[in-house]
Amino acid sequence: MSNDYLNIAGKSAGEVSRDIAAFLSITCPVHGRKEMDLANLLPELNMKEQFSFALMMEAKAQGWEPSAAEQFYRRFCLPAVGAEIAEPLLAAFRNPTGEEFLIYQTKYGCEFQLDSRAYWNSCLAVAMDANAIPSLMDYFRSFLFTVMEFAYMDNRNPDSVYVWKYYESFQQILEELTRPQVTIQPPKVRSLGGSAGKRDADGYLLALGVDIQNPNPGHMATNLQVDITLKDKEGKVITVIADQILAIDADSVFHYGITRKIRGNPVAHISASVKAGQFLPAKEQVMKGLKMTKISINRNTQPEQLLGVLKNTYAQALKSFALHYQYLTAENKILGGGCEWVFDLLPANGEKQFTVKAPVSLKKATKIVYSVDFDPKELK
Repeated sequence: MSNDYLNIAGKSAGEVSRDIAAFLSITCPVHGRKEMDLANLLPELNMKEQFSFALMMEAKAQGWEPSAAEQFYRRFCLPAVGAEIAEPLLAAFRNPTGEEFLIYQTKYGCEFQLDSRAYWNSCLAVAMDANAIPSLMDYFRSFLFTVMEFAYMDNRNPDSVYVWKYYESFQQILEELTRPQVTIQPPKVRSLGGSAGKRDADGYLLALGVDIQNPNPGHMATNLQVDITLKDKEGKVITVIADQILAIDADSVFHYGITRKIRGNPVAHISASVKAGQFLPAKEQVMKGLKMTKISINRNTQPEQLLGVLKNTYAQALKSFALHYQYLTAENKILGGGCEWVFDLLPANGEKQFTVKAPVSLKKATKIVYSVDFDPKELK
């Protein structure tokens, strides 16, 4: 049995069989709160089953006929494994869609994660508790190389090997364990502003804009609750606008806008707060694929109009979405904003004309900013 990667290729079946027997004869004791043998972790979680499953899957990956793979296993593995372990496993491989095979795959397959109940990550948990990671890695390396000897047996030169995926799963877990802990920061209200329209018998329109920042570079904020409190000059609450945002991209600012009819005293004080229901890991920003182009303000109408073209640059259609927009001065002061929900299907690469009446005078507005809100699960 070799632990040298350069010496595993080109061995004969006889040489490989001796190395299989040698590997399956070794133990891997670790001394933690109690002594345990990784080769026999539990009666239902042990190396003989793990090795048997991996070798049979490797045979399948290398194009062996099922009957030939079973005969090889019987000739060279069964004596070291024993019929009590070998026969149920071989029966499961004859019915790869059956429940028994799926149980074996869950325990011994090459794709496992930190929180799964598989053999190798269970070994890792025990080795970490016993401070015996080097012993585990030596044992894991011997497992890999012994199965790889079978894959490269008789001068075979496969393009890929099944057993190497165990290493990739192991590496992913170790990277996860050693990755620096990320402190999630709550979303922040960065700035706000608004403008009131003329009062009539029913009250007056108030256009508001709130910039909400998700400061987390690696996490999308979802299911956000936005509360905007409006008070009069005496500090009495006129109303609280309770709204929501489905998602804000990682490390980005959402330009929230809303227009409401206000009944009561003039608004003298505006404050806003925001809470996120969840933060999801995100490698990139995904909410900017719906774009508004050809943005302009038509000042020749009363009231003025905001014009633009919405373009869906995603590969999927969007069933519904909300367009939030804000009016800014040349100094980037928020004059107000609004929100329009679109419930018509916007196909992939489709366009839609957008026109909305301005709720307040836009004489000082020189810029338009916007953000789009929808359920990001629609993109899956």
